[in-house]
Amino acid sequence: MSIRDWAAIRRALINGDSYNSEVILHFADLPTNTEREAVKNLCLVQSNDSILIAQQRIRFFREEIQKTHLKPIIIGQPKIDLDADVKYHPEVSIEFKQSLISVPRGKYPKDARISWRLMNETSESFTFAKMNNVAALVHQQFFQNRFTFNKGKFIGWYTSPIDGLNLQLYCLDETEAERVAKYVVQAVGKTWDDKIFRITKPKRNNATTSEQITILGKQKDAPVWRPNVIVNAYKANINVWGAGNEEFQLVGRLANGQFFAVARNS
Repeated sequence: MSIRDWAAIRRALINGDSYNSEVILHFADLPTNTEREAVKNLCLVQSNDSILIAQQRIRFFREEIQKTHLKPIIIGQPKIDLDADVKYHPEVSIEFKQSLISVPRGKYPKDARISWRLMNETSESFTFAKMNNVAALVHQQFFQNRFTFNKGKFIGWYTSPIDGLNLQLYCLDETEAERVAKYVVQAVGKTWDDKIFRITKPKRNNATTSEQITILGKQKDAPVWRPNVIVNAYKANINVWGAGNEEFQLVGRLANGQFFAVARNS
């Protein structure tokens, strides 16, 4: 690689919505102190870094801070395979995540997802102009005043196929589940129907203190079932049938913590 090529790559890692922005955003959810600032600076690519130093910074961030090699195994189906089996209307999804400051050391933040379908659109009728209108709506309703809810073991169900709604909300209690369901229904411009909403009240305990269990001869914390945690909206995407493995980002977050709405590839 030539020096000029490396300089261009380094600028891309440093500037804009790229690697350095991801590092800054990762540390933004945590309180600032001298030690954390020092760790963050170790991860940031600098304007005079060699290729080797930049690679070490990125590896340190991925493996020691994000611990990507320890991420949970996801059992699912590639989008391109799903598209071959099922044709569907565009699906808007909002991803929620627990604030890092509330996550115990050695644990991963809990997440949540709320989605609905655009029943008046198909892949053929949908356009980027319409996608940007959806992005503006989602930004206004869920990110301008960041939408937050208390996740837990109760399940709130609201199913209205004609409206593109099939909500399955894991919440702290019945009151919280109804609040979230009503907000989503009204935010997407639909009319709330009390007859549709129902609640599942599990008797199983969801205590947040993990039991100690032995797995393959080692003591480990048992997985906690549906713990009570606060989750915050942090990004939104739209899934369009037939678009291959592409998922389009509707709302993202900048390094300064501000959310932006724009239709683009994730």
